[in-house]
Order: sequence, then C-alpha cells, then structure tokens
Amino acid sequence: MTRSRGPAPRAPGRPAGFVLPTVLVVTSVVTLIFLVAITALASLNREAGLARARVTFAQQAMTAEARLTYLGATERVGPRSLAIDAPLPPGEFETLDPERLAAFQAGMANATDLRLDNRPYRYGSSAIIRLQDQAGMVNLSRLSGPALRRLLARLNVSAAGARSLEAALADYADPDDLRTSGGAERGDYPDGSDAPANRPLRTADEFLNVLGAREAVDMAAWREMRPFLAADATSFQVNVNTADFEALRILFGMSEAQARAAIRGREVEPFYSLAQAVADTGAALDTNPEIGSVYPSGRIIYTIEDSLSRWTYTGRLNLTPTNVERPFWIDRTEYSEARRPDPEPVNAPEFPAAPR
Repeated sequence: MTRSRGPAPRAPGRPAGFVLPTVLVVTSVVTLIFLVAITALASLNREAGLARARVTFAQQAMTAEARLTYLGATERVGPRSLAIDAPLPPGEFETLDPERLAAFQAGMANATDLRLDNRPYRYGSSAIIRLQDQAGMVNLSRLSGPALRRLLARLNVSAAGARSLEAALADYADPDDLRTSGGAERGDYPDGSDAPANRPLRTADEFLNVLGAREAVDMAAWREMRPFLAADATSFQVNVNTADFEALRILFGMSEAQARAAIRGREVEPFYSLAQAVADTGAALDTNPEIGSVYPSGRIIYTIEDSLSRWTYTGRLNLTPTNVERPFWIDRTEYSEARRPDPEPVNAPEFPAAPR
C-alpha cells in the first residue's frame, strides 16, 4: 500500500507565486526601455532628416538668390519685369534702319519676361520663387491720409479706432515728444515699452507696436494683408504696374472692379503713365500723384519656398547700377518655417536660367 505524498514543503521566507510576477515586471521594464530607445532613435532620425532638408534648402535658396542677383544686375528692367536676354535698346540719338528695327523687335519678343508682381516661378524640383517690386507694396513708413485710412478699414479697424491709431502712428514716427491731438507719446505707453520710436517704421510688423494697434486691428485681416506690406522710409515710389490687387485698392483708391481692370490691362501692355492707368480704369486718384510711378523701384523682395522641408527664405535685392562701388546689395534676409499647403502651383513657369 503506497502512501500519497502531500505538496512539497515551501522554502522558508519565500512567498507563493513569486517567480511569475517578477518575470512579468522585468519583461515590462525591458520592453519599456526598448520602446523609449526606439522612440528616441526615431526622434533623432526625424531631427536629422529635418536638418538635412534645411541644409539642402539653404543651398538651393543661396543658389537661387545668386542667380536672381546676377539677372537683376545684368538684365534690363522694364515697367513690370526684368527682361531676360533682351537686346539693348538703341541709343538716345540712334536711328535704326528697318532691318535693325525688325531684329530689335524680334529680340524683345523672344525675351523672357520675369515679372515683379509676386507671381510664382518654379525652381528646381520642389521650390517656388516669387519676386515683388517693393514699389508695388503698401509702404507703411510713408503711408498717410486717405491711403492709410483705407488700410485701416481693410484691417477692420473701427472709425473711432482709426482716428486714434492714425494720430498714435504720427506720434510714433515723428522725432519729438509733443503729443498731437488724440495721439500718444512715451508717457502713454506701458512701462518697459520701447515705443514710441520717434522714427519711421523699419519693419511692417513694427506697426503693431503703435499704441492701440493690437487691440484695434483684426489679426486675421492683418495676416491676409501682411504679404503686401513693406516698411522703407527711404522709398517714396509707388508702381501701378507691379501693385497687387490689395495694393491697388489701398494706394490708388481703386474699387474692386477698377483694380481687376488695371491688372487685366497691364497684362496686355504695361501702363506708361499714371494718368493712363487712371484714365483706363476710371479711378479717382486721391493720393499724391508725384509718388505714383510706372517703373520698379530697384528694390526687389524675393520669397523662396520649399515644399519638402517647409522652409521659407526671404530677402531684398537692392539695385543701384549708377553706384560704381556698390551696384547691388542684399539685405533683410530671413529663414522661417511654417506648416502650409504645398506651395508649388502646377502651371507655374520655370525660373529663367542666366543668359550665356
């Protein structure tokens, strides 16, 4: 007769079921360490990829900037564009015979019209370049009177807010500390504020530093208008041939229909006088006609966008061909990154290569 054995005696001090929970805890910790390591590695790879994309874009942007500078310094400037690979015009006292005149006209017809009205051009496989004549933008440093009031209305500023903001802007820019009626001087600004600067605006965004601007301006409308705004106290020129729809309405007091008519008309042939633009559109010009122009200012704002890295590079090319020591220079360069839709329009023309 066999005797059945009971359960094996338990080791003293060792609780039942100790091994399995320990194994599960160790396994969980090890798994967590691996997940953290994999996540960190993925993050490093992503950061490295973004860094490579930024470096690649920077190289592409610098190359595009160099090409634009060469074109701006060597090619002819027309009322609305750079005429790439265009023949030189005849001299002031030169008379062309019919054969040479026909050759000149044929050369002009075959030249590439690189427009300065912010339209897109494809560059490489993923970049877009836009060129904007600064004279076709709303220059906040020189804006006053009806044009300033139209801008404030476009920014959805109330009538009372517009009067206050116009006076505050005048005090912000003037060199003295005397308060104009309804204006604002240093004592009216919060402690620690750098305003008023007692000088003209140096950047478009500085406009928001004027007392009451951030409260009065509709920021959604500001973001819509921001691409059309500039600030340059040294420039007085306004070019009707390169001004955008918004700029035409603000600078020249055109209605929507008149602005669209001006854009359609200059596509066929540029305006050769401000009077012609006013007559063709029916606009009642209420700005100073002396600052009106039909020719670029020699200051070209360029924007280079990249659809792969989402980086944007902006700058300004200044052309001074009569200055032997410095016929051109670049300033106001800036890199920025923002999430946006792919900037590459399908039907954008190719940015022209430098003529040989």
